Amino acid sequence: MASTPPGAGPGPGMGAAGVGLPVEPQGRRPSRLRAYQAAEAAAVALGYGVAVLRDGAPGSGGGWALVAAGAVAVAVPLWVKSRRELRQERETRSAETLAIETDAKLRLVVGDVVTPIAEVVGRVHQTSGREREALRGQLRQLAVEAAASLCDGERARAIFWKLERGEMRASAWFGRGDPPTTVFTDDPGDRRGQEALLLVRFHDYLLVDDVRAEELPRGAEPRPGATYRSFISVAVFCGEQNLGMLSVDAPEPDAFDETDLNVMRAMAQLLGAGLVDRR
Repeated sequence: MASTPPGAGPGPGMGAAGVGLPVEPQGRRPSRLRAYQAAEAAAVALGYGVAVLRDGAPGSGGGWALVAAGAVAVAVPLWVKSRRELRQERETRSAETLAIETDAKLRLVVGDVVTPIAEVVGRVHQTSGREREALRGQLRQLAVEAAASLCDGERARAIFWKLERGEMRASAWFGRGDPPTTVFTDDPGDRRGQEALLLVRFHDYLLVDDVRAEELPRGAEPRPGATYRSFISVAVFCGEQNLGMLSVDAPEPDAFDETDLNVMRAMAQLLGAGLVDRR
């Protein structure tokens, strides 16, 4: 089985566009906030010094208590303000770091995942016979590896269910060790199979946060002994040709979100473009 090419994220010194622009290390930029704090503290000390030179130092305990109270009255708002501004500064830096990491991940997805799949899709339609079938097998494996790797669920497993003669069986999978054994059929007693075939027929998708929840969509019941708690299923099609279903599941609940659903839909579209029969 083909494997996804190794990651090749941006190296040191690569900018946001990956074109060699220097990236300033996080946490090393000089903070203007501490300079402002020092200036404010210096202004308070200067004001106190001028007052002492003009009126003399306090001559009693009550006078010193008044000075201390004034110092506290100035210090507390300054401390609160500095804590708030430091927190805002940390949040700003965290957002910048997250943006850089997201940009790096996006380049990884495009360069190391989507591009090889797109190349195989193009080659599929330039060949015929056994070579085309071999490339389609490679494409199916690349798609499930990408789906399992890009979705956020721990120990996620992705499966492509091939639709053939009214049934869907696992044609490629990647992830946890337990191989998929389910066969989706249109038999009257196979409600899960009927719903899965309807999902493909209507080019639909399904995201289930927890298969043990009290209320579930129709056909979302797990098979007996299933090792997953949450899953996404997306129809694989191209035009009017229904080709099967791409799914990803994980053993913990609430493993996936809308971002993972969009990843799955994108993988399903690429897969459909490569598996469709040109007429």
